[in-house]
Order: sequence, then structure tokens, then C-alpha cells
Amino acid sequence: MIKKLLLFGYIIIAISACSKNDKIIEQEEVFTDKGTSVFADNNPYNDVMMQAFWWDSYSDSKTSNYNSFYDFFEDKIVGLSNAHIDAIWLPPPSEGEGMGYHPRKLFDFNSEHGTKEELESLITFMKSRKMHPMADIVINHRIGTSNWTDFTEPAWSCESICIDDEGFTDPNAFGTKPCGDLDEGESWGGARDLNHKSLEVQNGIKDYFIRLKALGFDSWRYDFVKGLPAKYIGEYNKSTPYYLSVGEYWDGDINALKGWIDNTKFTTSNILTEESAAFDFALKYKLGDAIVNKDYSLLESNNSLARESGYGNKSITFLDNHDTGCINRTDCDNLFSKNVNELTKGYAYLLTHPGIPMIWGYHYFFTDTTGSLRKDIDEFILIRKEMGINATSSVQVIEAINGSSGYYVAEIDSKLLIKIGDAPYIPSGTWIELKSGSGYSIWSK
Repeated sequence: MIKKLLLFGYIIIAISACSKNDKIIEQEEVFTDKGTSVFADNNPYNDVMMQAFWWDSYSDSKTSNYNSFYDFFEDKIVGLSNAHIDAIWLPPPSEGEGMGYHPRKLFDFNSEHGTKEELESLITFMKSRKMHPMADIVINHRIGTSNWTDFTEPAWSCESICIDDEGFTDPNAFGTKPCGDLDEGESWGGARDLNHKSLEVQNGIKDYFIRLKALGFDSWRYDFVKGLPAKYIGEYNKSTPYYLSVGEYWDGDINALKGWIDNTKFTTSNILTEESAAFDFALKYKLGDAIVNKDYSLLESNNSLARESGYGNKSITFLDNHDTGCINRTDCDNLFSKNVNELTKGYAYLLTHPGIPMIWGYHYFFTDTTGSLRKDIDEFILIRKEMGINATSSVQVIEAINGSSGYYVAEIDSKLLIKIGDAPYIPSGTWIELKSGSGYSIWSK
């Protein structure tokens, strides 16, 4: 069954010429529309995510063929649905500076990414394909409308800004001086740090979530969560029903990630407890080192949040994102962004291991102009879905040998075997090869 699906189930890609502004490569997708994924089950633990955007994607995607990023990405939805991608993380939806990570008017959904109407059209189409739209939530900080501190849509008083914010301490600041409580988390110098002790702020943010739900969003990605105590994430999640919540707790320490997740717990009216997921930065850095430097021992044990007991379904695993990938920016780590062979190995690992794997849209659409990386990712997803690998799957490491003649070999759920590394490996027993390529092999029983 697997081999048959792999032969006929992936999307064929045809690559056209560069766009008018030479920033983005236009692609024509050639496929038969399969409709709603046969694997769709409304359970995030079985999902595959995608981050749709990259740094400055709002300007890169304005070409002769597309009016906006939203317009560009709506054209990709059928292909992504056919590839069995379940949830899509979209950029910050509110009006603000550039990418939207300095939001100005939270309630204004006309942004650099496109108009409110284009956003609604994209979300509606996604939901018709049984896909989950995830909003990028930036609530640690805001910028003013005409000066540092004058907030509109919603209008908030000086109590909404932490009193130790730069708006108070910087002699060049202008506007009303902040008069809120002390900042409870890490400060962000580029915008005003919000005082989450303020009921004005709390109620405004809860209203914001209601408006996002009305647009059609059902999932949340929280930006820069080190800027506010985790308990507020729990309060905001509690206020509005959601499908999946994940926080950007940028830290490679597994215990730090677990601690943040635990502190987001909240109890609903029917006495159920829930907590947010977190991006698995611990795995990102160790997987990058393992593949790039051939230090496969890093994958042997305790390498990720995803493999911690009870946390697999709270781990979003990934290789790169708009911050870490060197696309239109220089403050990045670039572990994976430029090397297709290493990317392929990385996605072979992510899509066969526990956690909720996230594919970066730039990798998928534009890193490899031959289309081979996208084809490989599609096939990895198909293997994951067909074999029933999910966020809580078990991992038994068989070998982890360092160096150019080494490799990492692991058995997943006692039914799938994967090898990462350039050296050859022949499994013992009745394993059937499903897929192999440069530096990886996957078998099933």
C-alpha cells in the first residue's frame, strides 16, 4: 500500500521562470485535486503543520500574478491539501510595521500581507479543505499610532504600558508616559511592553481573540512568550476555544521548555486541564548539529522535547522558520536554509519521529528549484500518515555512530525503521524499503 501511494500519490511540480521582481520563483502546480485529505481527523496529534511565510514575504509575493501574500498563498492551498498538510501558520494579521511583529492597530486586519477581504477569502478556502488556520499572536508589545504610546483600535491608557518600558526611561521618547506595573518578563526595545496585569489589556486581548475567531482562525501561535508570564497564555487560551496553541519560547533547554508548557496550564469549566505546545528549539539545534557536523550521538537520547515522556503532543518540531532561516535577513543561524541534501535528511527525521512536525513554506516552495525536495517532503508525509506515526510515537534508537562513516538508526512504533547518515546500513529481519535517498533510508515491516 505504501509503495503504491508513493508512486502515484505525490504532487508533480513544474517550475516556471522567475517573477518580474526576481525575488520569488513562480510555480505552476500540476495535480489532480484529491479533495479533503483521507487522513483528516481533527486531531492535532496526527497533524503536519506548515509555516506559510518568510521574512519580507509580504513584498516578495507581490508579482505580476499576485496582488498580495494572501493572494499568492491561496493559490497554494489545493496542492497543500493534496499533500496532507493539516494546519497553516499565517503571518501576524493586524496592521503594523512590515511583517507585523510590531502591531499598531490590533483590530485592523488590513496589513502588509493583504486586505481583510483577502485574508477572509484565504481562511474560508483553507477551511473548505479541512485545514486549520493559525494566527500569529503578537501581544507582548505594541507601537503607537502617531507617537510612542498613543494606542488606537483598541485605545488603551498609560496603564497598559509597563512603567519600566523605554517609553519611560528613554529621554527621546515622546507621547504619554507609561504608568502601568513593572514588566514581568523580558523587555522588547523595539516597541512598548504591555502590562498584562491590567484588566484593560486583558479584556482587549480577549476581544482580539473573539475577532480572530470571527475571521475563521482556530489556532494560535504566540510570539516572544518570554516577554510575559506563561500564566497569561493560559488565561488567553482559556478565554476562546482553539484547535492548537503553540508558544515561541526560544530556548534550547528541554527543562526550560517543559517548565514554560507546564505554567500555561489552565482548567476549563468541566475540570479539564490543558496547556500550550512549544516549538522544539532543543531538537532544532541538536538535529542541525547532528546532520551538518555528523555528530549523530546528539540524536541518541534526551535530544528533544518531543521525546520527553508526556510532551510529544506539546512539541512542534521544525528545522527553520522566518527568524532562523537566512531569507532576506542576516541575524539568523542558517543551519539548514541553503543545503537541499541536509534539508532532506532533516525532514526525513522530523516526519518519521514524534512531535507535531512543521514544514517551512520557503523550504517547500523555493529552496530547491528542481522540485525534488518538495517531492521528498510529500512522500515523507505520506509515509507518516499511512504508517500512523504521530506526536506521541515511541522511538527506539538502534545505533548512533558519529563521523562520515556513521549514522543514526531508530525504530519508530516497532513498525518503521529510519537511517540518517551517508554510510550504508542493512537492517536485519524482514524490513521492506519504502524510500531512500542521499543520506537516508526508510523501511517498514
